[in-house]
Amino acid sequence: MTRRRAAALAAPLVVAALLGLAAAALLGFAGPAAAAPSTADSALNARSNDACFRCHGQQEARDQTIVVDGQQKSLFVDRTVYEASRHGKLSCTSCHIGFKPGSHDAGQTQAWLVTAKLTACNNCHADVFDMYRGSFHGNLVFGESSGKAPVCADCHEAHNIMPPDSAEFRAGIDGLCARCHADALRTYLDSYHGKAFYLGDAQTAVCSDCHGGHRILPPSDPESMVSPQNLVSTCAQCHPGANENFAGFMVHVDPQNPSSSFVVWTFYALYIMLIAVVFTFGFVHTALYIYRGIKDGLYRRDRHG
Repeated sequence: MTRRRAAALAAPLVVAALLGLAAAALLGFAGPAAAAPSTADSALNARSNDACFRCHGQQEARDQTIVVDGQQKSLFVDRTVYEASRHGKLSCTSCHIGFKPGSHDAGQTQAWLVTAKLTACNNCHADVFDMYRGSFHGNLVFGESSGKAPVCADCHEAHNIMPPDSAEFRAGIDGLCARCHADALRTYLDSYHGKAFYLGDAQTAVCSDCHGGHRILPPSDPESMVSPQNLVSTCAQCHPGANENFAGFMVHVDPQNPSSSFVVWTFYALYIMLIAVVFTFGFVHTALYIYRGIKDGLYRRDRHG
């Protein structure tokens, strides 16, 4: 009887303990969700952008601009284009941090352009942002650029960000670089790579294939993709078996500028002189031949009658 009575008394305690464990487990699963609700400014828990596009998506906004750093900026954002972009599912306030629906006061718009085009990118792309910060462009932006060096949204169009590995983005890389490096684009188009790209070869090397993307460094830096130490391996990405002789091919050379390459400029000058001499000789020879023909009456009708 004693054992039965002890078992009877223990049974409710066991049931209570099991119920307690079950409740703790349920609270354990539900607790974090309750403790970390999604917020309006969370990029991965984006709220609807309807309030933003109610003003910025209207056709009337196409003609409305504001002046930022001396530049006219349109207030219009094409919702269809934005939602089809890489960031299309994100909340507008993921980049425009601190903005609220309605008219924006000075507190919200303070330094908004730098935040939206540069610093906000660090919230989701910290690893890429670190590479950019250590690059030639990043050093200028965080150092001595005075706003002239490109930031994230200058290369990745803010409201129409495309995947970097897409054919569409790759096709526009040279045009992006040419905004600041027009001379480099001209010499690139004079090269084999440039001519192949211009003729539609999507696999030929573009700027970022040789110079990198987010961590562009000057050739003098040993870690640069185009430094003498790394040039062979850079070429070998597309040209297996490339050696120092192959990688020694001169690129971005302006034949009309002796400071670019005096040797190439010399041969270019001799080439132009040779063409000028040949055509001058041909012109003089033809002119003298015609003159002699006229003098000897070779072109008179009666001579051939």
